[in-house]
Amino acid sequence: MYSAFFIHMEKIKTVLFIDNTYPKPYQVSTLDTQAIGGTELSVIKTALILSKVYRVFVAQKFRVDFCSENDNLQFISKKHINKIAPDFIVVLRKYPLLNGLKKQFPKAKLFLWIHTYKNTEYAFKRIGLNKTNTTVVCNSNTHKVHTGKLLNSSFLGKIYSVFLKPCVVKYCYNPVGKPDSIQHHKDENKLLFFSSPNKGLKQITDCFLQINKAIPELKLYIANPGYKKGADINYNANVTILGSLPHKRMMKHIRQSLCVFYPQDSFSETFGLIYAEANAHNTAVLAHDIGSAKEILCKENKLIDANNYQEIIHTIKAWQLNYPKITYNKLFSDKEILNQWKNCFYNNN
Repeated sequence: MYSAFFIHMEKIKTVLFIDNTYPKPYQVSTLDTQAIGGTELSVIKTALILSKVYRVFVAQKFRVDFCSENDNLQFISKKHINKIAPDFIVVLRKYPLLNGLKKQFPKAKLFLWIHTYKNTEYAFKRIGLNKTNTTVVCNSNTHKVHTGKLLNSSFLGKIYSVFLKPCVVKYCYNPVGKPDSIQHHKDENKLLFFSSPNKGLKQITDCFLQINKAIPELKLYIANPGYKKGADINYNANVTILGSLPHKRMMKHIRQSLCVFYPQDSFSETFGLIYAEANAHNTAVLAHDIGSAKEILCKENKLIDANNYQEIIHTIKAWQLNYPKITYNKLFSDKEILNQWKNCFYNNN
């Protein structure tokens, strides 16, 4: 199957995504059958969008079989990347892969797609990024500004700038489609958290326990990919653990909820699917002004102080009486995502 496909490749530009991290294979059908992380979800959707005009491969370290989604999109084992000649290589997270890929594919343009904020020492990567002529791709303008300062304008960055050209840093939003139809009925007492426990879950549950005393009818539902209950997290009878849910079921919970409950100030989202997907389904997010929140959430989605319980109580009561007009952001649409990646591939400024 591999040889038949690779021999008959058309002369269109080829994009190769490399995921050397996620511990099990995934493809488009995974969205309907099991929970999956936000990064992997974005890879699947971005690959689908790019396959409209490029030949796209998603190579995975932990995949052994071959999955063809359409004429231009294939999920393959990383062992088989030597069978293709990519024009653009997008590496997920793993900086150490860049040097080897540059040697293996000297004519390909390299991109490092990062999904977290980096610490000061990341500026040391500047030498390798320049050597391989790699463009760093972030998830939002907020993320891009932070990363650009770190690599080019920090103390270390300025030292490197004496003898190295600036590192090119761009951003492409994660794709979030507009639903065909949206259920308008909401349970005014249902709050929803769907993310990894490391993203401030203890602070969030502590907050809920306090505001639940003022609004006893409230119920908090918690879901996340691969959820593990933390021993230091407190719950009460109004907290329900949903566990790991496929994407479509998760979106149904979003539509039914008063809001996504995210009052934490310890974890900065570089994009925040938790923000964009909720707003796409006309659901507000009760969130602190941290990371990309202000950039990604629509203007009508008021931000709160995660440590001000009275403000949180007031906001929830206000939303129960007069719900804000939450709207979809077209910048996350397929058309815009395609244009953003085209800009990455062909514009080096």
